[in-house]
Amino acid sequence: MTGTTSPADDDGPTAVLARLRALEDAEATRNHLHAYAAALDAPTPEAVADLFTPDGVLLVGGESFRGRDAVVEFYRSRIAADPSEKRHFITSPRVRTLAPGRLEVASYFLWTARADRRSVLGWGTYLDEVRVVDGVALFAIKTITPHVMTDLAAGWPASPGD
Repeated sequence: MTGTTSPADDDGPTAVLARLRALEDAEATRNHLHAYAAALDAPTPEAVADLFTPDGVLLVGGESFRGRDAVVEFYRSRIAADPSEKRHFITSPRVRTLAPGRLEVASYFLWTARADRRSVLGWGTYLDEVRVVDGVALFAIKTITPHVMTDLAAGWPASPGD
Protein backbone atom coordinates (compact mmCIF):
# COMPACT_ATOMS: atom_id res chain seq x y z
CA MET A 1 0.00 0.00 0.00
CA THR A 2 1.53 3.28 -1.11
CA GLY A 3 1.80 6.03 1.52
CA THR A 4 0.86 3.74 4.44
CA THR A 5 3.37 2.28 6.85
CA SER A 6 3.07 0.47 10.11
CA PRO A 7 5.45 1.15 13.01
CA ALA A 8 7.09 -2.23 12.36
CA ASP A 9 8.07 -1.17 8.80
CA ASP A 10 10.59 1.32 10.18
CA ASP A 11 11.88 -0.87 13.02
CA GLY A 12 15.30 -2.37 12.78
CA PRO A 13 16.65 -5.23 14.84
CA THR A 14 17.37 -2.99 17.84
CA ALA A 15 13.76 -1.83 18.08
CA VAL A 16 12.46 -5.37 17.66
CA LEU A 17 14.76 -6.58 20.44
CA ALA A 18 13.55 -3.74 22.70
CA ARG A 19 9.92 -4.73 22.08
CA LEU A 20 10.76 -8.39 22.74
CA ARG A 21 12.46 -7.43 26.02
CA ALA A 22 9.37 -5.42 27.04
CA LEU A 23 7.15 -8.44 26.36
CA GLU A 24 9.46 -10.72 28.34
CA ASP A 25 9.47 -8.24 31.24
CA ALA A 26 5.65 -8.09 31.17
CA GLU A 27 5.45 -11.88 31.29
CA ALA A 28 7.96 -12.01 34.18
CA THR A 29 5.78 -9.46 35.99
CA ARG A 30 2.61 -11.52 35.50
CA ASN A 31 4.42 -14.64 36.71
CA HIS A 32 5.57 -12.67 39.75
CA LEU A 33 1.93 -12.13 40.73
CA HIS A 34 1.47 -15.90 40.78
CA ALA A 35 4.56 -16.28 42.98
CA TYR A 36 3.14 -13.66 45.38
CA ALA A 37 -0.23 -15.45 45.68
CA ALA A 38 1.56 -18.78 46.26
CA ALA A 39 3.79 -17.22 48.94
CA LEU A 40 0.74 -15.81 50.73
CA ASP A 41 -0.89 -19.26 50.68
CA ALA A 42 2.18 -20.92 52.27
CA PRO A 43 2.46 -18.51 54.37
CA THR A 44 6.04 -17.59 55.24
CA PRO A 45 6.66 -13.88 55.81
CA GLU A 46 10.28 -14.18 54.68
CA ALA A 47 9.22 -15.79 51.38
CA VAL A 48 6.82 -12.91 50.75
CA ALA A 49 9.49 -10.31 51.57
CA ASP A 50 11.92 -12.01 49.18
CA LEU A 51 9.56 -10.97 46.37
CA PHE A 52 10.44 -7.30 47.08
CA THR A 53 13.55 -5.33 46.20
CA PRO A 54 15.78 -4.84 49.27
CA ASP A 55 14.41 -1.29 49.62
CA GLY A 56 10.89 -2.22 48.44
CA VAL A 57 7.87 -0.46 49.89
CA LEU A 58 4.54 -2.00 50.92
CA LEU A 59 1.64 0.44 51.22
CA VAL A 60 -1.55 -0.76 52.88
CA GLY A 61 -4.27 0.93 54.92
CA GLY A 62 -2.47 4.27 55.01
CA GLU A 63 0.69 2.68 56.41
CA SER A 64 4.07 2.33 54.73
CA PHE A 65 6.53 -0.52 55.29
CA ARG A 66 9.97 0.09 53.74
CA GLY A 67 12.54 -2.65 53.24
CA ARG A 68 12.32 -6.41 53.49
CA ASP A 69 12.55 -6.48 57.31
CA ALA A 70 9.52 -4.20 57.61
CA VAL A 71 7.62 -6.28 55.04
CA VAL A 72 8.42 -9.45 57.04
CA GLU A 73 7.09 -7.84 60.21
CA PHE A 74 3.91 -6.68 58.46
CA TYR A 75 3.09 -10.18 57.19
CA ARG A 76 4.17 -11.83 60.45
CA SER A 77 1.76 -9.62 62.41
CA ARG A 78 -1.11 -10.35 60.00
CA ILE A 79 -0.53 -14.12 60.12
CA ALA A 80 -0.35 -14.05 63.94
CA ALA A 81 -3.62 -12.09 64.11
CA ASP A 82 -5.40 -14.49 61.72
CA PRO A 83 -3.74 -17.90 61.23
CA SER A 84 -6.65 -19.33 59.22
CA GLU A 85 -5.94 -21.27 56.03
CA LYS A 86 -6.22 -18.91 53.04
CA ARG A 87 -6.10 -19.00 49.27
CA HIS A 88 -5.31 -15.92 47.19
CA PHE A 89 -6.39 -15.23 43.63
CA ILE A 90 -5.09 -12.39 41.47
CA THR A 91 -7.08 -11.50 38.37
CA SER A 92 -7.17 -9.16 35.37
CA PRO A 93 -3.59 -7.88 35.51
CA ARG A 94 -2.97 -4.83 33.35
CA VAL A 95 0.77 -4.44 32.76
CA ARG A 96 2.38 -1.38 31.26
CA THR A 97 6.02 -0.50 30.78
CA LEU A 98 7.16 2.67 32.56
CA ALA A 99 10.79 2.33 31.40
CA PRO A 100 12.99 -0.60 30.40
CA GLY A 101 12.92 -3.04 33.33
CA ARG A 102 10.36 -0.94 35.23
CA LEU A 103 6.70 -1.91 34.96
CA GLU A 104 3.39 -1.06 36.57
CA VAL A 105 0.77 -3.74 37.11
CA ALA A 106 -2.77 -3.10 38.31
CA SER A 107 -4.86 -6.09 39.31
CA TYR A 108 -7.76 -7.30 41.41
CA PHE A 109 -7.45 -9.79 44.23
CA LEU A 110 -9.79 -12.16 46.00
CA TRP A 111 -8.96 -14.30 49.01
CA THR A 112 -10.85 -16.99 50.85
CA ALA A 113 -10.23 -18.35 54.34
CA ARG A 114 -11.38 -21.26 56.45
CA ALA A 115 -11.57 -20.16 60.06
CA ASP A 116 -13.10 -21.88 63.07
CA ARG A 117 -16.81 -22.31 62.35
CA ARG A 118 -16.90 -19.72 59.58
CA SER A 119 -15.79 -19.02 56.05
CA VAL A 120 -14.31 -15.62 55.26
CA LEU A 121 -13.54 -13.80 52.05
CA GLY A 122 -12.28 -10.45 50.88
CA TRP A 123 -11.29 -8.56 47.79
CA GLY A 124 -9.65 -5.39 46.59
CA THR A 125 -6.99 -4.08 44.24
CA TYR A 126 -3.22 -4.08 43.89
CA LEU A 127 -1.17 -1.41 42.18
CA ASP A 128 2.46 -2.46 41.89
CA GLU A 129 5.68 -1.11 40.50
CA VAL A 130 7.89 -4.01 39.51
CA ARG A 131 11.58 -4.02 38.61
CA VAL A 132 12.80 -6.72 36.24
CA VAL A 133 16.54 -7.42 36.08
CA ASP A 134 17.89 -10.34 34.05
CA GLY A 135 14.40 -11.79 33.82
CA VAL A 136 13.80 -11.66 37.60
CA ALA A 137 10.86 -9.54 38.77
CA LEU A 138 10.66 -7.93 42.23
CA PHE A 139 8.19 -5.50 43.78
CA ALA A 140 9.66 -2.02 44.20
CA ILE A 141 6.31 -0.68 45.46
CA LYS A 142 3.20 -2.71 46.28
CA THR A 143 -0.03 -0.91 47.14
CA ILE A 144 -2.83 -3.00 48.62
CA THR A 145 -6.31 -1.46 48.70
CA PRO A 146 -8.79 -3.76 50.47
CA HIS A 147 -12.42 -3.23 49.49
CA VAL A 148 -14.36 -5.90 51.41
CA MET A 149 -13.69 -8.43 54.16
CA THR A 150 -16.63 -10.43 55.45
CA ASP A 151 -17.82 -13.86 56.40
CA LEU A 152 -20.49 -15.75 54.52
CA ALA A 153 -23.08 -15.28 57.26
CA ALA A 154 -22.80 -11.48 57.13
CA GLY A 155 -22.44 -11.38 53.35
CA TRP A 156 -21.62 -8.19 51.51
CA PRO A 157 -24.80 -6.14 51.06
CA ALA A 158 -24.42 -2.64 49.74
CA SER A 159 -24.46 0.11 52.33
CA PRO A 160 -27.17 2.76 51.98
CA GLY A 161 -25.95 5.25 49.41
CA ASP A 162 -23.58 2.80 47.65
